[in-house]
Amino acid sequence: MISRILMALAGFGIVMIVIRAVSGGAEVPATPDVTTNSPAPAAAFFPASEQESASISVARYKDESQHVAFTGYDGPTKDKIYYATCEGSDCGGNPDQWSKAEIAFAGAQKVQLALTSDGRPRLYVISYAAAGKTNYNRTYSYGECDSGCTDAANWKFTEVADSGDNLISEVLGMRIPDRTFVVDGLNRPRFIYTDANYAIEPDHYGAFVMSCDADCTKKANWTEADLALHLGYQHEQFTKPVLAAAKDGSLGVAANVYAFDVSGKQMKQGLYFYGCKADCTVRSNWTRAFVNETGSGSYPSPTWDLALTSDGKPRIAQFAGAGTERKDLALELIYLWCNSGCSKEENWSGAPLQPGNGIGESADLVLDDDGRPRIAMLTASNEAALAACDADCESSAAKWRFSIAEPITAPQKERPKALPFHCDGEIWQALMPSLSVNGDTATVGYDMLVSARCIYKYFQEPVPSYTFHEIFHGTRIVQTKLPE
Repeated sequence: MISRILMALAGFGIVMIVIRAVSGGAEVPATPDVTTNSPAPAAAFFPASEQESASISVARYKDESQHVAFTGYDGPTKDKIYYATCEGSDCGGNPDQWSKAEIAFAGAQKVQLALTSDGRPRLYVISYAAAGKTNYNRTYSYGECDSGCTDAANWKFTEVADSGDNLISEVLGMRIPDRTFVVDGLNRPRFIYTDANYAIEPDHYGAFVMSCDADCTKKANWTEADLALHLGYQHEQFTKPVLAAAKDGSLGVAANVYAFDVSGKQMKQGLYFYGCKADCTVRSNWTRAFVNETGSGSYPSPTWDLALTSDGKPRIAQFAGAGTERKDLALELIYLWCNSGCSKEENWSGAPLQPGNGIGESADLVLDDDGRPRIAMLTASNEAALAACDADCESSAAKWRFSIAEPITAPQKERPKALPFHCDGEIWQALMPSLSVNGDTATVGYDMLVSARCIYKYFQEPVPSYTFHEIFHGTRIVQTKLPE
């Protein structure tokens, strides 16, 4: 019998929910809180030690070379992006092992990095639209390099698409990761973006998967497929889409969707999976299924990531927000999977990892060469953490292991910030983790935000006021062992 099962572990005060699992599954012992686990020894550094930076993305090639990309941030570097690579044995702890390209890029806000099957880097850049692009506020660009990639002159970029909306998404823009760019198993770049531009003709709104098969630094070679259904003036809305690709070229998307069917009947709102096996530029080749409710909130924010096995089976790491109908799922990290018939809701299953309530925001899910899940995430106190599972991971018998990738005190000691004289209450936060793995070694890139409480006394105002200000925004690279 297939049903939802709730299993309470008597005596531990811990609840486990298995979503659409076979009834009678084995109970799982209590999992220790990630914050109680001692972190493995880590090597770490700031890749942009002399400047502010943001939006770091890490990748690893099978020859064990490592690659990162990040943007400049504010001041003289705000219109630049950076690509760096390391082929040495000490990539995690020695910045001198890295070679770096500084690439001029006007308005760059975020960057994502992917590698081809033979190790060539590809970049996807989200930037502010140029001043002359009336009615647009974002531009989406693709860049590639085939050799000598630490020389900026060897990179070629093209603007592929633009969007325009009301910028409500800007509120969390530099706190929530984008996992919207991939290079598939056939070395073809793909990305997804959302648009709600009613200021142009014709209106352009939906969730657009952009695909290119060859000569991709020419805009004309990119094709658009809109996943959103449209009925007259009614259209589906997508938030926080993530994109994944399998070695066979199949694609998957996970997103929060305000959904309806082809007749216009409202469907469940929540996390949906969209899958496509071939010819994904045609909307009819995509299927979808409701997977789970998402919850709500901004701090922490409901977030998720998607990965596909080598044969295209979807896996999702989801951090549910507050206010879920299933109260035991609120602020929990959940692992979801489907092995066949993934266009039907009843074929999806899942279980919470139980690293501790409030732990798991901004999860980055990576499957290793054996298809085993590894996750980088944030703790409730905004430290970078790791989760790993080696056996029975798609079952109620999964045994997940957790650890802190790097305690927040490490970057604090390495680069203490000098606060303005009128500020105190300094807060350090890790944001937007990015993960690559090689065997039992994990490389985590994450953004580092430092804020402080500052006091102001205004003329003829008897009571001073306090405001939190951003003091520093940087990026960090950590190399450590996966949890044991």
